[in-house]
Amino acid sequence: MRIVPIFPARKPAIYAAQYDGEPVDELNKVFAQWSDVFWLEPFFEMHKHDLRHGYYGSFNVQEAAMQTIVDVCDMRKRLFSLALQGQSDRKNTLQNMFMPLGNEMRLAVLQKSKAKMRVQGRGSWLRLYAIRVAPNLFVITGGAIKLTHRMEEREHTRVQLDKLEKVKRFLADKGFFDVNDFELMEI
Repeated sequence: MRIVPIFPARKPAIYAAQYDGEPVDELNKVFAQWSDVFWLEPFFEMHKHDLRHGYYGSFNVQEAAMQTIVDVCDMRKRLFSLALQGQSDRKNTLQNMFMPLGNEMRLAVLQKSKAKMRVQGRGSWLRLYAIRVAPNLFVITGGAIKLTHRMEEREHTRVQLDKLEKVKRFLADKGFFDVNDFELMEI
């Protein structure tokens, strides 16, 4: 596994895991999938029951694919906007987009986190998963289209839980616990 910087800035704010054998990092991988109708339609076809009777109401496969393409553009803009703002504004950081995974109320070292958005007055099913290092420093571990209430309910979201744990262990083993570790050491 490699941890690669994504956002070009004085102090990179977004890193992503690039797993062994994968040609691209996880952020670019999920953004490419979520923007590709030829990937989205089979995904939604496979999860048609969740799509029609699930957490977000009722969508058909084509509507869901088109909505996802719109949502991913909004998510990408917000992600990079907050990463840039967070370089100089402590109130507008990536931490405004990412929240602790589960019911954790306090911030912790190398915290498992998720990003979701409200788009056009409704929740989006797109999720980015990351390890929080600092208010404006996150390592993206993956992403999923979450159509059910709990991640444990579907294999593709359970995989994301495993990725979060794997990256958290990797960062801890390498001694990457805060911003200084990322600034001083080359990954």
